[in-house]
Parts: sequence; C-alpha cells; structure tokens
Amino acid sequence: MILASYLFYGQGNGLYKFQSENGKYGFMDENGKIKIKAEYLRVGDFGDGLCYVSKEVIKKGYKWIFIDTLGKKVFDIQDNFPQTGFNEGFAQISSFEEHWFVNKKGINEFGKTWKDGYGGFNNGIAFVSDVKFSDFYPINKKGERIDPKTVSRIEIYNSRKNDNSDIKDEIELRSNKLIAFQENDLWGFKDDLNNIVIEPKFYLVDKFQNGVCAVRINKQEFEFANDYFLDAIIDEKGVILNEIEMHCYLGFQGQLIEFYGAPHFGGGVHYLNKHGQLVTPIE
Repeated sequence: MILASYLFYGQGNGLYKFQSENGKYGFMDENGKIKIKAEYLRVGDFGDGLCYVSKEVIKKGYKWIFIDTLGKKVFDIQDNFPQTGFNEGFAQISSFEEHWFVNKKGINEFGKTWKDGYGGFNNGIAFVSDVKFSDFYPINKKGERIDPKTVSRIEIYNSRKNDNSDIKDEIELRSNKLIAFQENDLWGFKDDLNNIVIEPKFYLVDKFQNGVCAVRINKQEFEFANDYFLDAIIDEKGVILNEIEMHCYLGFQGQLIEFYGAPHFGGGVHYLNKHGQLVTPIE
C-alpha cells in the first residue's frame, strides 16, 4: 500500500522521516520502505542510532523520548527538551533554565549543567555558557573548558559552517566528473580536459553528484526570492531523467536528493533517488 504523504528530511542511520496522511511522522529507508510506523506527533533526526520523538503533548510542549532504529524506546528525558540529537556519542538536553549532555543511556555524562549551550559536539568540541545567549566557550568530551576566550552564537555558526563547507567541497570534488561553464547565458558541462561533454542549453545548473545533476530547462519569467528553483534531473550525458519542479533544492542529503514542493520551503519536502525517481513511503 502506498501512503499519501508529505516528506520531511531526516536522514541519519539510513532513515528518512516522513509525514503520513494521518498527520503523524514515521521513518523510511532510501527505497521508501517504512521502517518505523507513522505514530509520532514530532520527530527529530537519527544520529548515532538514536532519535528523539514525541507522542504526547504536555504543559511544556511535548513529552520527548529517544528511540532506536527499530522504533524501540531507549530512554526518556522527563519534561525536558532535546536541544540536539545525538552526534559523537552525546545529545544536548535543556530544561530551558539549564543545559547538559547525556550519553546514549540518557545519563548526564559530565555530572554538570550550564546556563546555555549552542549545538552538539563537532570534532570533539561543544560550546556552552555560564550565562544566557552569550559568552560561549568550548568544552571537550570530558566536559572540561579548553579555551579561556568566549565567542558569540554567530561566531560559532560561521566557524562550523566553514568546517562543513570544507567537508562538503571535498566530497563534491571526488564525486564531480564534469565542470559547469556558461556560454551566451546558457550552461553546459566540460570534462577536466576542457572538452565539452554537454552543450550549453540550461538556464541554471547545480553540481554533479552520484552521476546526476539538477538543472533548469525552462526559462523563468519571475524569480521568487531565496528560492533555488530547478526543474529537471540529468545524467552525465545530458539525458533528462526526470522533469520535475524542485523548489529550495538542497541536493543529496545522504542517499536521496531533497527539495521542497513550493517556494520558501513550502509544499512539503520531497525526495528523489540517484536515478531521479520520486521516493514514496510504502508498507
């Protein structure tokens, strides 16, 4: 049975979250096979084999628990809020007054709390603060402060964005065989010897990944602000695999391509596989 669904990205441990026609969330694999039934009001993303989910509304908002990739409850966090999912063995939890880090058993790993925190662990470092909203400093995986200097949220965001961009660029460099070029306002692709492989005939192109690339084949008379719109997937020979409107295109997220159904991240998130085919949740 195929479920009428809106899809929302949540790739982690090979699982992608989706919203079924009953309005609740579940998880599927990259082929659309439902692995965890849609029975949750809210869900996070899987990391380190765990994900926070909620079936119940409480005074503070939602009652959160962590589940494993089989949908089994691992631990709950009482009336607290999951500030992050798991990464590098830890998740940040908040009571809105205090922040701390739990291990995969739900235990406060460092036996201490902070007034604020920004994100989870990344490359062995997390950022916390003894005051709200400012003066963040790094800690290691023992919960120890490792630098006397403090930084702002924006500084943390920019530094981590640059780190992630470096990683992404390396991945794309390894996977890209073709290089985009523009001629007479149209885009095509050359190989690394500067030979034209795909003649310039597209109004906009993304980068090749996993042997496919999103492009724009129809000229747009009107552009929505902040809407990265593409309308087809091609292979490395320039053959159109699928002509489909893709708003706010985000490229591969794990094994699937992610995009939205409308401008400004509206219309629900949808997925395509490496062949440019829509992936829909199935029992």
